[in-house]
Amino acid sequence: MPSVVFCPCSPLVAAGALVGDVSEMDAVRVEALAAVRRLVDDAPARVLVVGSEAPPAPADERAGGSLAPHGIDVTAGGPDGGLGLTHTVGAWLLDEAGWTGSRVYVHEVHASDLDDSAVLVMADGSARRSERAPGHLDDRAEPFDATIAAALADGDADALGGIDLELADSLLCAGAQAWRTVGDAVSARLHATEGAPVDGSGVEARLHLDDAPLGVGWFVAEWNVS
Repeated sequence: MPSVVFCPCSPLVAAGALVGDVSEMDAVRVEALAAVRRLVDDAPARVLVVGSEAPPAPADERAGGSLAPHGIDVTAGGPDGGLGLTHTVGAWLLDEAGWTGSRVYVHEVHASDLDDSAVLVMADGSARRSERAPGHLDDRAEPFDATIAAALADGDADALGGIDLELADSLLCAGAQAWRTVGDAVSARLHATEGAPVDGSGVEARLHLDDAPLGVGWFVAEWNVS
């Protein structure tokens, strides 16, 4: 069972056939749902859903959200509302995966959280990968996303925690802060564990998806942290 799963936070992940032609998202959706199902397969004590926005209070399974502001008739999570975009997409993935256990929506993660929680990280890469992208083309976007993909594929927590937030902001990267907090937490966990390697080899990593079909960088990856 992976202990950390990284998925895109685009509302199109949950769109299905609800809006226009989003067939480009099919592979993204399939990979994301498969990874989340593996995350909850062994019934963790709780799932932390990490997003870039501040969560509501309470930020547990009672919280829910809607994608109606994005033109998508989808609600997810609990009845109380309050969730922003990234957490709502995360809630939808958990709902679709059949998760009925404890969940907590957060925007920060600490090393101690990895002891008793599975972590679902909701984050997009640059939205400037092509002319059809929301932010149009920026030549820096592809190498920036390539760095993220390499960190996810290699289980390189230090690289993930070292993302340049100023560059990420200029490239309209919606996931930088979420990736950084998880990278820092995993790095701290590895450094604090007696006898554990500190070069990233304490993470078993798999990158399942690295694509930008609509000009936005999307990744699906799994980490099993020692």
